[in-house]
Amino acid sequence: MAKIDDVAKLANVSKGTVSNVFGRKRPVSKEVRERVLQAAKQLNYTPNHIARSLTTKQTMIIGLKIPYSKHLTLSSFQQNLISGVVTEASLYNYRVLIDTLAQDSVELPYLTTDPIDGVIILDPKREDERIALLHELNTPFVVIGKPQNSNVENVSFVNNNNEEIAFEVCDFLIQQGHEKILFLNAPECVTVSHDRKRGFLRAFHKNRLPCSERDNVFKKDMLEDPGTYGYEATLTYLVDQEYTAVIADTDKVALGILRALKELGKAVPDDVSVIAFSDDPVLSQGIDPPLTAVDLFASKLGSEAVKLLFSIMTKQDEVEQSVIVRAKLNVRKSSAVRK
Repeated sequence: MAKIDDVAKLANVSKGTVSNVFGRKRPVSKEVRERVLQAAKQLNYTPNHIARSLTTKQTMIIGLKIPYSKHLTLSSFQQNLISGVVTEASLYNYRVLIDTLAQDSVELPYLTTDPIDGVIILDPKREDERIALLHELNTPFVVIGKPQNSNVENVSFVNNNNEEIAFEVCDFLIQQGHEKILFLNAPECVTVSHDRKRGFLRAFHKNRLPCSERDNVFKKDMLEDPGTYGYEATLTYLVDQEYTAVIADTDKVALGILRALKELGKAVPDDVSVIAFSDDPVLSQGIDPPLTAVDLFASKLGSEAVKLLFSIMTKQDEVEQSVIVRAKLNVRKSSAVRK
């Protein structure tokens, strides 16, 4: 079995340089890095993570905390986000421990027993206990989403421009002649729902149109099936209200909306326009009509979160507190000018 000395000899570099290439402790030129990796491949050399962790006190693993749902199928957003995290982490020679646990199971053992060097948290809530505990434990962490903890300052996070894109979506519909718009929002407990609500209401204010609190519906249960949420909410709110457009929290919520509209005898987009946050191209373009949706660039959110986490873990002098990934509205055929 090849050892680090064999790789160093074949690549004509020091053992420390080989260690730097695999451990990314210090910068190494591209030419030297490629030479070391080629030598390692030729010798079938694999770094011993266990031995390294005993020496450096690092596990070479980061944790990704995803809220558990009884509907265990990951959304396209989560799948793409995981892909971004795993791909970026591999560039640092790190592995990713994906941990799913019920949203309300936030306990000290849960946050400390995993063999990890840093943590990425999804779906932050207002006064999120996970953030408070990790801060108290001095564990490096990054939040994907907007943290709102009154007792914890300077939390690093990666986020979309949620208020701005919600404003853009609603304003787009208003410019198409829609004045009665229903927003099936995320749960009230998560911070993203409040950012999007502000953008939604601001579009009505800008266009001097009335908007009721009833027009913004918060999802009641964090773990409720998104399709069921969209279906039942649409049947409830479109029976006695003349909404001509519906905005969905996710593309899967939009599927439930489309099913309910079909049962109500309403055509899309002739009677009701539908727009969704989170754009899965396979889903959005594979249904009839193709879904107008917002691309949140989930993979980029994941990769940027890893970059930010490693800047914290390596104690760089200048660490950005936030990175904003701008979302994009992709207009297809589920939205149209009001007739």
